[in-house]
Amino acid sequence: MKKGVALWLIIALVVVIPTQASAREASQKGIQKFLDALENRCTEYGWTDIKPQDIPWEYYRTTQRKSPLLFAQFGSPKNDCVLFLGNVHGDELTTVCVLLKFAHYIKEHPTIYQDTCIIIAPLVNPDGFFSKPPQRVNTNGVDINRNFPTRDWHADAVRLWQKKTRGNRRYYPGKKPGSEQETLFQMALIKRFKPQKILSVHSPLGFYDFDGPSADLDSFEQWLEKISKETNFPLKRNGYFPGSLGNYAGHERKIFTLTLELASSEPSRGNAYFQQFQTAIVKFINLRFPGEPQAAR
Repeated sequence: MKKGVALWLIIALVVVIPTQASAREASQKGIQKFLDALENRCTEYGWTDIKPQDIPWEYYRTTQRKSPLLFAQFGSPKNDCVLFLGNVHGDELTTVCVLLKFAHYIKEHPTIYQDTCIIIAPLVNPDGFFSKPPQRVNTNGVDINRNFPTRDWHADAVRLWQKKTRGNRRYYPGKKPGSEQETLFQMALIKRFKPQKILSVHSPLGFYDFDGPSADLDSFEQWLEKISKETNFPLKRNGYFPGSLGNYAGHERKIFTLTLELASSEPSRGNAYFQQFQTAIVKFINLRFPGEPQAAR
């Protein structure tokens, strides 16, 4: 090996290795600071039994404000996957409580994911959640549930936003589809884990809603009618919008997509909602259909 090349390799090792170590250290400090802030916010809202540090979080993307977009994986991705999404709208606070508590519950009951892969992303819009006051949209003022690149987005998203909401900024779909990191984060989870079912938790409309393939739709609806009675919570077909998850995942990719619209965003209701829906959520994980839903593309 020539002296010049050897010297270059030595310099590279000296410079690159510490830099990579420093990046990992900075990343760990960043997520630690974020989890501390999340635990403080949970305590402020009265969710004192939630300890975000105890969940095995992963993240590969950050928001405009560099907040980590967290998810936790339980079970092997070789098995059928179920994806849980919460706080797509930052001011829907009870959704965070329900899914954080559910992450704790899943961790403490490993038999639930023995034959299933469970992915929980409880804070899809952390910048909206941590805003003062919390806001529906993200830092760029975009409604994440109107930003998915659905086939009807270019023709209808902005037009219907202006017509139906009179340009209400709470529902702004963005300048183009898939423009937001929070949207790309959800798309990446769907592409990576190819979930057979998705449960997205929202508030405060107060009903179950679902989208999905026509195959087995009757059995899914029958199951939902039963769950509706068990939880004393209404079932309603709300339709889907350009750029919405129900459109992107349920309508276009034929993934059974259930929306649980909690009846309130008031933080004090979070613990009660978890108690009300915990059993139903576990039953959703275990739900199987005679036919196989198409995998996400």
